[in-house]
Amino acid sequence: MEAEAEPEPDVTWEALFQRRVVMAEGHCLNLQELLRGLLDAPDGQARSDMAGMEEMLRGLEAASTQVGLAIANMGAACNLAPIGKAPREWAPPPLHSADDDDFDSRVWLVHFLLQKGSEIAKRVHDRLETARVHMSAAAEILEVLGGDDHSPWVEDLAITELMYGLLELTETLDLTVDLVAVTTTAREDVFSDSGGVG
Repeated sequence: MEAEAEPEPDVTWEALFQRRVVMAEGHCLNLQELLRGLLDAPDGQARSDMAGMEEMLRGLEAASTQVGLAIANMGAACNLAPIGKAPREWAPPPLHSADDDDFDSRVWLVHFLLQKGSEIAKRVHDRLETARVHMSAAAEILEVLGGDDHSPWVEDLAITELMYGLLELTETLDLTVDLVAVTTTAREDVFSDSGGVG
């Protein structure tokens, strides 16, 4: 005798909205962890050898993926928010009476936070790309010009590009800390007991 499959419960827009907010925060936390790992070089020294460069470039690719997924989930949540009566574009909320059931202040607040988070995430993405350009240049210098007997000027040039890349990564991490704060606040607010979503 076969067991009957239980019917899937209808997924509400609130559940989808909450899920996207949680996923966005998770990707931002992963991004922060990846960036901290990239900046924690052994003994505080940056590695300017090819193995170190390749590892750094793989880490930057993983970080870029996380920020892209965070942006996608924030965008999806913002697209779901109007279903919950949040505005489509950032604008001050219209005046509503206490009896107005068509406006959900929690959704509006989370929507605003996600829009702010999306703007920060785009800046993070741009900084990551700049860091990747510097790191790729350092790797290319070592690969093409270095050979087995590194000339001092080649290594100095590669280290200079590496340092510029690390400075960009430091700025990227600072922005990511802000991004995590915004998405964490959005996640906390989306599950708040004071009315609205959840």
